[in-house]
Amino acid sequence: MRHFAGIVFLKLGLSGCLLLGFQAYSQDIPVGTWRTHFSYNNGRILEKTSDKIFCAVENGLFSVDLSDNSIRKLSKIDGLSDVGVSAMKYNSDENTLVIGYRSGLVDFISDDGISTLQEVALSNLDGSKTINDIAFFQSRTFLATELGIVVVSNDETTILENFTQIGEGGAEVRVSEIEILGDVLFAKTNFGLQNGNLTNNLLDFNNWNHHTATDQLTELTAVNDELFALNGQDLHRFGSDLWTDGGIDLPNNASKLYSVEAKLMTATSQSLYELQGSSFEEIASIVAQVVNDIDIVNGEYLVADGLLGLQANESNLSPSGPLFDQYSRLRVIDNTAYGFHAPSPETYDGSIKVDGYSVFAEGAWSTEQVSNFLNVSDIGQYQGVTYLSSIGDGLLDQNSGEIIDDIPQSDSSLDTVIATLGQRQHLWVSSFSSTDPIHQFDGDQWTSFSATLLLDDKFTSISTSQTGIFWGSTSTGRMIVFDPEEMRAFALNAIPGQLQDFEISIEDDAWIATSNGPTTNPDASFIFQDDQLILPTFEGRVLFEGEQINVIETDGGNRVWFGTERGLWVFSENTSEQVAQFNIDNSPLPSDNVLDLAYNEENGEMFIATDMGLVSYRSASSVGSVAHQNVNIFPNPVSPDYVGLIGIEGLGKNTSVKITDINGNLVKELNANGSSASWDMKNVANQEVVTGVYLIFSSDPEGVETYVGKIAVIR
Repeated sequence: MRHFAGIVFLKLGLSGCLLLGFQAYSQDIPVGTWRTHFSYNNGRILEKTSDKIFCAVENGLFSVDLSDNSIRKLSKIDGLSDVGVSAMKYNSDENTLVIGYRSGLVDFISDDGISTLQEVALSNLDGSKTINDIAFFQSRTFLATELGIVVVSNDETTILENFTQIGEGGAEVRVSEIEILGDVLFAKTNFGLQNGNLTNNLLDFNNWNHHTATDQLTELTAVNDELFALNGQDLHRFGSDLWTDGGIDLPNNASKLYSVEAKLMTATSQSLYELQGSSFEEIASIVAQVVNDIDIVNGEYLVADGLLGLQANESNLSPSGPLFDQYSRLRVIDNTAYGFHAPSPETYDGSIKVDGYSVFAEGAWSTEQVSNFLNVSDIGQYQGVTYLSSIGDGLLDQNSGEIIDDIPQSDSSLDTVIATLGQRQHLWVSSFSSTDPIHQFDGDQWTSFSATLLLDDKFTSISTSQTGIFWGSTSTGRMIVFDPEEMRAFALNAIPGQLQDFEISIEDDAWIATSNGPTTNPDASFIFQDDQLILPTFEGRVLFEGEQINVIETDGGNRVWFGTERGLWVFSENTSEQVAQFNIDNSPLPSDNVLDLAYNEENGEMFIATDMGLVSYRSASSVGSVAHQNVNIFPNPVSPDYVGLIGIEGLGKNTSVKITDINGNLVKELNANGSSASWDMKNVANQEVVTGVYLIFSSDPEGVETYVGKIAVIR
């Protein structure tokens, strides 16, 4: 079993509440913990156990309790080894749910907990390691993979055999589907269908039967003692060691077969059909778009839909989540996270129309839609008004619901393509690929700046320094700095690689992410020369030299977060200290390829978008004021079963914190990151503290104590 640092593995009971480790979403999570934010719209696989039905989506998994319809999410936080479920099957004889992943990892979930098979994923063989299908025979589990058929002992979760060279003449095979009828194993390989008796030595290719002219057959499906497959719309049956066309056609627009309670079924987006004699007969109406799997519970049909999630009688049973797992931009404003899924402004031609965007507030996701306003690309606030931008539909005043039509127009046909917004002293609007690509709004009137002045016309990100200096990155790979008062612009040509991202911190530091590491400038308000850029170092070496930084973000403690293709890194503001490093092996990150970051300055939560979905981590930081304000210590008291960090928020900015016992003996010293700090309930000797009441003293940079609090720890 693979373990994550700082994550507690909990026993999962299939006969009771399977997801005992599930942590309900709340507005805040404890400091130092994670939560997942996957889309649950792409329903892919259904599997029913004795008391639950499980639905796998593109990068997530959830269950519905059959007794009360309660919904639970299951992820790496709960002990699963990966995301990206590619196969799932319930072994009723052993009360075990087996989950295979695209990575090749396999989880066996039972009342004894989770055991994980890693050998397929860790093999050094070339090609995909995806688990394509699963079947059971006696005390063994059979896995269909691109590396052949892997046979696993259920008792030890170890590989017993691997049927790889079982093609004609001993050729290596790729296996996409498997079924077991009686004691005969059937496999769909890249050469066609073949079968072998499980009482024989199936490592010997001579013990396999090869069925000619079956390379076009798909949807291998066993129902009772019969085996079916498809050749396009034609249903084929297996009998007398032959595959024959039974003369039965699928209904128009149906393309898959399902075995549902000993019945052969198929589906379209409007209807479910059952094989009755010599034809498929309609048995139920449904509302669907892309039917990937179906099942039945208490006479009610459930549909895993590729766009609508888990459907039951036109009701959606999926958990709340964002629209998609891919993002064009993340934002956090006023303790609310926004996920946008707009097309690229560079390639936009009007054909892509994304209706809606994703919003995370008070612990739950929702989808917001605006009539006649598609491809929402960004959000900004200025003077109490919230604005939305669109790739194709321009700018919207969200307060009034009106599309703003008084932005100064240019002669460009793409003037309504608003790629991004920026706000501080003004609202900045990027009118992509226009004669006047940047517009500034002061609450009363617009001021436009020409592409000639700004040295480019394709601005994709905008930010401003504390004094109002404009920073903009372009899709052409340029970093432009512009002083709107002096009306002068400058291109930073000395960045070390291809521009990827940039960030201006709360301390007015400028950070630039490139394909060859990061570069920085300690004052974003005063940079109009290339030689003002600095290459950060760590332990005597240039930081991330030669490595692509996809995204860069700073937090309330002015620490720097670097998103790379091999995980997420956190450094102190001068990069002298590595604070943390997260990857798929030591955290719930679904992928090491980190593409975007967005920071919630109120509670320190960092939203992390990867190529396989979104997660968030609550850091011990927040943006604070100079003085203490409504200091909160949580949890307090600390219960015996609590595992995690104690959070302290509402402190004065970057104050020092001392923790003592009730007698005044020093226990630990901390430094706030912005207005937050965390305590691991250990003393200066790194030993866990005992039950007792502890005092918390916080002082400002001059050493004046300005706050005293208490916390009770119960062991």
